[in-house]
Amino acid sequence: MSRIESHGVMLSVTDLPRRPGRRTRQPGLPVVMVHGLAASSAFWYAAGAPILSLMGRTVLYDLRGHGKSDVPDSGYGVASMARDLEALIEKLGLTRYHLVAHSFGGMIALTQAMRHPDQVASLTLVDVRIRPIQSKISIPVADIPPAVERQLADLGIDAGKLNQAGDGVDYLRTVARIEIEAGDRAAGLLAAVYRHPKLFRNRRNAERWIELCERVSLIADLAEEPSFTAADLAKLKVPMLILVGGQSNTLPSARELARLCPHAVFHEVPGVGHFFPMSKPRAFLRPTMRFLHLANQREWRQTLQGTARELPLTPANVQVSPLPQIEASPQIEPLRPLATPPPAEIRTADFATLRRASGAS
Repeated sequence: MSRIESHGVMLSVTDLPRRPGRRTRQPGLPVVMVHGLAASSAFWYAAGAPILSLMGRTVLYDLRGHGKSDVPDSGYGVASMARDLEALIEKLGLTRYHLVAHSFGGMIALTQAMRHPDQVASLTLVDVRIRPIQSKISIPVADIPPAVERQLADLGIDAGKLNQAGDGVDYLRTVARIEIEAGDRAAGLLAAVYRHPKLFRNRRNAERWIELCERVSLIADLAEEPSFTAADLAKLKVPMLILVGGQSNTLPSARELARLCPHAVFHEVPGVGHFFPMSKPRAFLRPTMRFLHLANQREWRQTLQGTARELPLTPANVQVSPLPQIEASPQIEPLRPLATPPPAEIRTADFATLRRASGAS
């Protein structure tokens, strides 16, 4: 773990070198992973980042105000966070790379791709709310029994206001308050209200989120206008994988983004919600590794051929590393490794074929 300075703020960075694997003879481009609000780079460890490093160098970092990064008084809007990512990439010396982002991190990754389309080889956007498309979200709340309402009232939480649409910040603040103040009852209360377990790794992380909401300019900064519009998204030519949980409230963003972007691969994971990379890591890793492998093949072919003709890539050419010690999931079709090495004459994939080979729609 190291620290890299960005505009006076020290960011905590974990740089995972490529792990050698039997099926990854040629390393892929580096992968830079961007987490969402109220999380940290630990989110990606739970989602299987060390397994992604079988494909190539993998860089994780904590956003400003999160994890082990500094907590400045300001700079929490998308534009400022994107400048942090830009500085990080420059200081790491990366000239071509893949971006993988979850939730709010997707807005940061999209901004980077629009500012530097020549650097970003691909985007993997995991359950991302695109603010120019979906300005507000409503967090589903279960029918709360009177006994649970009374417990929430004891914590100073009005159950009648929990289902109001917003940007998700108040929802995360409510979850943090429950985890801090409810003690041993927290898990049961969260299951009764939101139908999910605890989100914060520990009490300190929950306290830090509340501090961010109350002490610094986070709320005001997040209200800033996004640095791009829906029309700008339609101009993106970067290959893009859009992963979204079938029960997530970001589905409208994912579907509209897939419609707008001509080079997008859309994949809906049934039966899961916003944090499925942690709860169902295989459902995140399988399509992501397949997509990144295809994107790397595309890079190798273009490197060898320069401006190559667009010729199809068949599913038989898909090869990824195995996924050890990851819980089984029947939702993702098993990957098909190569029976023989790729042909010496390398061809460039078109996006329609890439969709089919990725197992996405």
